[in-house]
Amino acid sequence: MSSPDTISKSSKKRKKRKKLKHKDIFDIPGVRKLTLSELAQKIIGCVAGEHVTAESPWMYVNKEKIQDNLELHEESSEFLPLKKELIEYPRRDVLIGYIPDESREYEEFYICVTEEATETVKNIIEKMKEEQEERLYNTVNKSIKKWFSQGTEEEVDESIIKNNRALLEVEVESQYPIFSPEVQFTTVKAEQRRDGYMELRYFDDQATNVLKKRIDAHTQVAPQNISSEVQTICTYPSNSATQYRYEIKNVEELLNKCTKNIISYTEDNYDHLSELLRVNGAIDLYTDDYSALISNDSRYMKATAMEEVKEYMFFMDVNLCEGKMIADAVWHPMWSGTVAIAYADVAPNIYNFGQNTEDTVLKAVHGINPVLIWSCLDGLKPKLILEAPREVHKLSFCKFDENILIGGCKNGQIIIWDIRNKLHKVEELEILTTAQQKYRVYMHSLMKWMRNIHDVSVVRPTAISDLGYSHKGPVTGISWVSPYYEYSKIGNLMEIPEDWSDPSMQLITGSEDGTILIWDLLKKPTIQAGGFKPRQLKRLKKRPSALMVDVSPYHSLHLNLKPLYKINMNRKDNKKNFAISNFHSNSCHMEYEEINPDKNRKNVISERILFKPIFRRESQQALKQEMHVGTSDGHYIHLKWEGQEYDTGEIVNCENAKIIMSAKYHDGPVNTVEISDFSNITLTVGGRIFALWRDDFSAGPILWRRCKHMYTTGEWDIFKPYMVINKIMNGDVESWAVSSSSKFPVSSLTYSSQFLTASAIHPRKLKRNIYGAGDKQGSFRLFFVPEDTIPLTEEMKRGEFLEFVDREIDRKKQFLSWQEAWNKKNASVLKVREDEQREFIEKEEATQKEKEQEKQDQKVDDKTKQKGPQPGKYVEWVIEQRKLEEAARIKSTIISKKQLDTKELEKRRKPLQKLDEENERKKRKQKQRLREGETIFRETIASLFPEIVKEKPAPPPDPYAGGEPADERERCYYDYLEITQEAEDFKNSHPYYYDFDWKQVLTSGEQRRRLLDEAYSSRKHPQLGMKSTSSKENYVEQMEGT
Repeated sequence: MSSPDTISKSSKKRKKRKKLKHKDIFDIPGVRKLTLSELAQKIIGCVAGEHVTAESPWMYVNKEKIQDNLELHEESSEFLPLKKELIEYPRRDVLIGYIPDESREYEEFYICVTEEATETVKNIIEKMKEEQEERLYNTVNKSIKKWFSQGTEEEVDESIIKNNRALLEVEVESQYPIFSPEVQFTTVKAEQRRDGYMELRYFDDQATNVLKKRIDAHTQVAPQNISSEVQTICTYPSNSATQYRYEIKNVEELLNKCTKNIISYTEDNYDHLSELLRVNGAIDLYTDDYSALISNDSRYMKATAMEEVKEYMFFMDVNLCEGKMIADAVWHPMWSGTVAIAYADVAPNIYNFGQNTEDTVLKAVHGINPVLIWSCLDGLKPKLILEAPREVHKLSFCKFDENILIGGCKNGQIIIWDIRNKLHKVEELEILTTAQQKYRVYMHSLMKWMRNIHDVSVVRPTAISDLGYSHKGPVTGISWVSPYYEYSKIGNLMEIPEDWSDPSMQLITGSEDGTILIWDLLKKPTIQAGGFKPRQLKRLKKRPSALMVDVSPYHSLHLNLKPLYKINMNRKDNKKNFAISNFHSNSCHMEYEEINPDKNRKNVISERILFKPIFRRESQQALKQEMHVGTSDGHYIHLKWEGQEYDTGEIVNCENAKIIMSAKYHDGPVNTVEISDFSNITLTVGGRIFALWRDDFSAGPILWRRCKHMYTTGEWDIFKPYMVINKIMNGDVESWAVSSSSKFPVSSLTYSSQFLTASAIHPRKLKRNIYGAGDKQGSFRLFFVPEDTIPLTEEMKRGEFLEFVDREIDRKKQFLSWQEAWNKKNASVLKVREDEQREFIEKEEATQKEKEQEKQDQKVDDKTKQKGPQPGKYVEWVIEQRKLEEAARIKSTIISKKQLDTKELEKRRKPLQKLDEENERKKRKQKQRLREGETIFRETIASLFPEIVKEKPAPPPDPYAGGEPADERERCYYDYLEITQEAEDFKNSHPYYYDFDWKQVLTSGEQRRRLLDEAYSSRKHPQLGMKSTSSKENYVEQMEGT
C-alpha cells in the first residue's frame, strides 16, 4: 500500500502533453526543394502570391510546361538538376508547394518527383485540412448582444462619406448599329506582308543593331561661269627649250674643229665624268631595286587560301559518356587508326572560377570513369572499355610495348592496363545460329541484375599503384624512359649493358602536388605489413597453361607498385611545392617499321596497319637528368637533379630539384610543355600566351605571342616540325609558321562550336593525315589535315625555321649586351628611378596596411557588437539591436517590394566610394605636405636662389705663397736648367734652312690665273675657249724656250 503523501506527490507531477509535430515535407523521399525565378513561375503557371499563397501553398502544374522549359533552356533551366527524375515521373501533373519566407530574397518551392511522394504529401494536406475544419467546428459561437453606447457615435458618423447633393443623370447617345459588321477574310500572300517571312537563326549568332546616324540628301548645284584675264610681266628671265635640227654641209671640217674641243673638255672634266659614271654604275635610278634585294622570292610569296576542314568521322558513346568531357586522347603508336580516350566530369585544362562544390566521395563510390579504345574500323561502338577506380586525366601508350597503356588518375594513382589479345578477341567473329542468338539475348535479359564478367570488351586494370606512395594530387604528365637507360634507386641515370636482352620499363610522372616520381615496372614489389597480398590457390599450386595465356606479367604489381625515386620541386621559400601542370623529359625516341609491308596498300586510316619498334642504340640520344616543367602559376622551369651517393634505406628515396632557369611569361596554367625532336626547341602554352624556348638562351623566350582567347593545349606538328598548332577555347585551331609569319598565324580554322579539351595528330604518315579533336560535349572528331599551299620543299622550310631561331637569339643577345652597357653607363639615373619606385611602393603598401587595419578594426567592432552588452547597459544594447534589426528589415522590405537588384546598387555605389577614397587620399597628401613644409620651403629657396644656398668653392692655392721646403725648390731649379740645356743642344744640332725664289712664285701664280680664265671661257663661250687654248700653247712654248 502506498502512503497518501506519495499519492499527493505523484499527483503534483503532471505529465507534459506531447505536441504532435507534422512531418517535415523535405525529409520525405521524392520531395525536392527548388528555387524558381519569377520568369520560371510565370512559364509553368505557379506564381507566388497569385496562384499559390501562404494559406493555399499547394497546386498541380502540367508536366508538359516543365518539359518545354527543359528543352528550350538546356543549360540554364532551374529544373536541370531534376531533369532525369521529372522525365521518369509517370503522371501528367506535378505537385508543387510554395515555401513562404519573407526573410529571403528568393522564393523556394517543394516539388514531388515520385508517385509515392505525391501520395504522401497529398495525405498530409488532407489531414491538415481535416484538423483545421475540426478546430473551426469546435469553436464557440457567441450570440449577438445589445450595443452599449460609449460616446463615439459622432466620431464614427463624421468618418462616413456622405453625398451632399443628388446624383447627376447623364444620357449617352451612340451611332446605330452598335454591333460591328460581319468580317470577311481574304487570302493574303506572304510576299505582301512586311513580316510574312521569318528567319530562324542559330542560337549562338548575336544580332547587332546598326544605328543610322547619317542621312544622304542630294542637291543640284550649277557653278557660275566666270571669265577673267590678267597681264603678267616676267621680271625675271626664264629658261626655255626649243627643238632644232643640225644642218651641216661639210662634216669633215666640223670634226677636225671639234676634236680638239672634245679632248680638251674631257681633260678638264675628267674627275667629274668619272664620278658620274661610278654613281650610275652603282645605282640605277630607273629600275625597282626592292625585288632585287630579296634573296629568295618563293619564301615571301603569299600562300593561297587553305581549304576548309573536312570531317571524316567522330567517336561518341552516349550511354557511358553522358555529361562527360574528354580529358586526354592518345593514338596508338604501333596500331594505325586506334585511339584511347579518357573521359572526366570536368577536363583538367578547363579554367574554373569559384569554389569546387562537387562531392568527391559520391563520385568515387557511384561514379563511372570510362576509358575507351576506339578504332576507325567501327565508329559506332568502342572496341574496348577500360575500367578505372578514379577519373583518369592522362594516358600514355608504351612506345616499345604495344600492349601496355598507362593512366594517371585524379587522386594521384597510376593504372596499368595490359590489352594483349583483347582487341583480337573483340574483333573475332563468333558464328551463332538464330536460336542461339535468341537464347543468349533472353538469358542476358533475365540476368541484368548480375555483373557481366564474360564481356570480352571490358578490361579491368592489371595493376594499380599503392595509394600511400603515389602522388597526392592529380597526375598531369607521363613520360617514358629510353629502353637503353634506367634510373637506380638513388636517382642516378645509367646505360644498360649491351649483353642485357630485356629493355628497361621505366616511366616518369608529374603531379599538381609538386612531385616527380620515377616508376619501374620490372622491379619486384615488396609487400609490407598490412599491404595487399594476391590470392593464392589452396588446391592447385600452379594454374594450367591454358588459363595463363592472357595473364599479364605485371599482375603482381597490383596495389604494391611503389615509385623508385621521388623529386620535389620546392620554391625558394621552401614553404610549398610548385604545382606541376605539365612537363616533358624528351628521353625516349623510337623509330618504327611496318610488319607486313605491301606496295599495293592504299595507306588510309580505314585500314589497320601494324608496326614494330626498331631497337637501335645509335638512334638514342645521350640522356641527362634534366626536365622542362610548366606550373599552374604560369612558370616555365628548367630543372635538374643529381641523385644520391648512397642508399638511405628508405622505401622511396627523395631529393629536391635544382632550378637551372625559371621564367614567368604566361598569364595562366601552362597546359603544354613539348620539346621538338627536330630542333630541340621547347614549346609552352598557357593562358593566352604561347612561347618558344631554347636551352642555350636562358634570358627569356625566343618568341612569344598573345591571343584574345584562352589557349587549351598546343603541340608541334609531327609531319611539319617547323609549325606550331594551338587550340583555343572558342573551338578554333591556329597554325603558326614563325619563320614565314611571326606576327600572325598562317591559318585559323574552326573545328568546333565548343572549346576543345584534347587533340592529337595521327602518328603514322597516311595518304591524307588525320587530326583528332575532342570538345566539351565528349565527342572526338576526326578531320583531314589541310594541305600546305606554300611552294617550298620541307628541307627549305626546316632550314628557314632554324635560321630564324638563330637570328632571333643573336638579335636578343646583342640587345641584352647593349642594354647592360647602357645600364652601367646610366647607373645613377636608374638608381634614382628605383628609389622613386621603391618610395611609391612603400607608400602604396602603407595605405594598403591602413585600409586593412581599418577593416580589422571594423570587424572587431562588429564582433564586440555581436557578442553582447556591457555590464549595466543591457537596456541600451537591446534598444540598439532592435534599431539595427528594424533598419535591416526595412532595407530588405524596400529591396523586395521595389524589386531592386543589389548588384546594380553596388555598381552605382562604387563611384561614390571611389570619390570618398579619392578625397581621403587627397587629405592624407595634404597632411603629408604640411608635415614636409619645412623641407619644401628649403628646396624652393634652393631652386629659385641657388647663389644663396650654393656653397662657394675654396680659392685655388697661391703658387707663390711659399711653404715648400728648400730642398724641393732647389731640385726644381736644377731640373729647369737641365731641360733648357737639352733644348739648346737640339736646336744647334738641327738648324732649319728655307729657300725662297720670287720668280718661281710669280710664274706659278700667273699660270694658275690663266688656267682658271680658260676654264671659265670654255664653258660660257666655246669660240673664246679655242682661242685661249692656242694662246696657252704659245705661252707654254715661250716658257719652255726661256
